[in-house]
Amino acid sequence: MQESNIPEHHQLIPLENPTNGWGPRQNTTGKRLFITKEANIFLRNLNTYQQTEVYRAISKLVSDGGYGQASSGFKLKPMFMRSKTDGIAAAGNLNLVYSVNSDKIIISSIGINEKVVGSRRFRWQEKPGLYEIPRVSNTRYHEHSDSADILALPRSWGGPTPVVEVKTDHAAVNGMLNDLEKATWLMGVHLDTAYWDDQFQDYTLFHNPSQGVVLDLFECMKDKIGSSKVCDQLVAVLLDCQRKGRKIKWVCHSQGGIIFTRAVEKINNMGIRLDGQQVAVHSGGNNKDRAKEAFAQAGINVVDMDRDSPFDLVPNLAGNNDWSWSTTKRCLRFSLYVFGIGDRPMQTSPHTLPYLSQECSIRHLQLCGRDRAAARVIKEQSRLSGC
Repeated sequence: MQESNIPEHHQLIPLENPTNGWGPRQNTTGKRLFITKEANIFLRNLNTYQQTEVYRAISKLVSDGGYGQASSGFKLKPMFMRSKTDGIAAAGNLNLVYSVNSDKIIISSIGINEKVVGSRRFRWQEKPGLYEIPRVSNTRYHEHSDSADILALPRSWGGPTPVVEVKTDHAAVNGMLNDLEKATWLMGVHLDTAYWDDQFQDYTLFHNPSQGVVLDLFECMKDKIGSSKVCDQLVAVLLDCQRKGRKIKWVCHSQGGIIFTRAVEKINNMGIRLDGQQVAVHSGGNNKDRAKEAFAQAGINVVDMDRDSPFDLVPNLAGNNDWSWSTTKRCLRFSLYVFGIGDRPMQTSPHTLPYLSQECSIRHLQLCGRDRAAARVIKEQSRLSGC
C-alpha cells in the first residue's frame, strides 16, 4: 500500500492488462509488473487502439524480463545480473519509460514518442496520428479570394502539436498525397468553409499520411472492401470522442471521406451510435448513398456532402457517383488539374481547395492564364444549368 502523501508519479499499483492473450503464461520471468498512478491515469484515458499498442509493448517487456538486447551486459552477464533503469519502449506513437530490477518491472510514465510523430523528411515516413492546429492569421478562403490570398493560406495555420485525443470542437481527416505540412493548412481551409460562422481558433487533424500514389490508391480500395490500419485508428478516435461525450464537427476531404465512411460502418457493426457528431465531406472518394446510409444509422448529422466540382474525377468517378458519358469526358479533360501535373497552380484544381462555384473556378483559371480551360468551363455551364 502506498502512502497517500507520496506524489502520484511515484505511487505504484499492480498493472492489469484487459486485452485478450494477456495472462500468467506470458510472465515467464517471474517479475511483478507495476505502474505509477500517474501513468495509469494516462493509460486509461487513451483510446482502444493506443491502449492496445501500449499493452503490446508491455507484453514484450514482460516476455524478455524488461531487458532486451539493448540492456547492459546482455551477452556478458546472466539474466539475474543485468540491470536497466529509465529504459524506453516504443508503443506506436507512444513511449513507455520504465525501470527494472531482479523482481520488478515498473512503468514510470507514458508519453508521445517525439521521434516518430510530426513531419518527416520523406512523407511516407510519417505516421497516422492526431495533431492540434492553431489559427495564426485571419486569412480565409472565399469566392473573392485573389492569388495573394491563396498564397497566404498555408501561413494562416500554425505548426501541428501531437496529441492523444480530440479536445477541440472541430476535427478533420485529410486525403491522399498530403504530407503533414500540407494537410495542416489545407484541412483548416476545408473546415473554415464547412463551418464558416463558427470562426474557430483551433482544430484537431487526424493525419492520414501518404505512402505514394500506388499505395494510397490500394489503401482506398482496401477501405472500400475491408479496412486499413488508418481506418482502425479512426474507429478508436470516434469511439473515444463518443465515450467522453465530445460532440465534434468533422470535415473529410477526398480519401478522408472513404476512411470516415468505413470507420462509421465498422462502428455501426458494433451496435454503437455516434449521436452528436457532425460531418461534411468535400470532394470525397466515397459513394454518397453508402455514406448517407452509414451516417444515418450512426446518428451523425450530415452538414454537407455535395460540395463537389462537376469537373472533379474523385467524387464523380472514383466515388462511383456519376459515370455518365458527359461527366466522364468532363472529368477526364480536367484530370491533369486534379493531380496538379505541370505548371498548374492549386487554385486551378477542381479538387484541392473547397469547391465554391463555377464562377469562382472560371475566375481562378483566368487569373492563372488558363483561358482555354476557363472557356471549357463556360461552355459547360449551359449543360449543367449554370449550377
